[in-house]
Amino acid sequence: MSSQPTAQIQQPNMPYIMVPVRERNGLGVAGFLIAFIGLFIPTGIVALLGMLISLVALGKGPRFFAGLGVLTGLFGTVIWLVITILALIGLLVGSVVAVVFSVGAFIITQPEVVEVSSDMINVTIAVAEYEKKNNKLPEDVASLGLGVSTLTDPWGNAYNYQIIDADPGFDVISSGSDGEFDTDDDMKLSGLDQIWETAFESFGTKIQELCEKLEGLEGTHMNFDPRHGHRHSKTKTVRISVNDDPSERYRKAAIEAAIKEAAEQVQVDQVIEVEVESDSGDSN
Repeated sequence: MSSQPTAQIQQPNMPYIMVPVRERNGLGVAGFLIAFIGLFIPTGIVALLGMLISLVALGKGPRFFAGLGVLTGLFGTVIWLVITILALIGLLVGSVVAVVFSVGAFIITQPEVVEVSSDMINVTIAVAEYEKKNNKLPEDVASLGLGVSTLTDPWGNAYNYQIIDADPGFDVISSGSDGEFDTDDDMKLSGLDQIWETAFESFGTKIQELCEKLEGLEGTHMNFDPRHGHRHSKTKTVRISVNDDPSERYRKAAIEAAIKEAAEQVQVDQVIEVEVESDSGDSN
């Protein structure tokens, strides 16, 4: 059993008196306070620091605050570690979803580029295997054993295979949407990087147009127009305040001006709805 520290006090004409002295563990208190503060500071580094200080303070009594600091620091470290891991997982999942969405959207908006690129890659692989076996390039793609779908572009025309001097020694050309070679819409294996660059620019433009259309949908509602027998996705409402008992000429001019202003802002198939209010609050 450990003895409590004492101090000797001597009074005049009296023997020494042993008085107990109360021990303090300032390092343990500091470790607990740091660990407690670390509960509210992200990353858990402060809580971990408080736990380490408290562990050192356990070597000296009293150990209450030191032990409490170890538990508090451990709790804070674990909690912030879990939060950090979950945040990283969420960020990773969000990034993967964004990439998958972008790839899917690109495939949907640029299917011809994807198909042509896939066909040209398959032809390139087949040509490389043929060259490895025969030590020469094939004269045409008919001897490569590829399917008709691989040798036909998205517009139903056969690819043109040519032997050239530049690496890799051959080129594969699609006549494009117009079906004619040597025109601006030709797609070549040698210019595949430019094709993808143009496709990405076009994709970015389409995404921007889509975002603008979605922004235009904000604040609109569905409206059924019996004159056309179908639903309009947007309704442009214009409210005009006029004086009580206005002249017919003024009223007509105000309505025409409002409709003209609204027509400059609406999109195709959008209905303009005009409400005329008098200063007294009555609407027509």
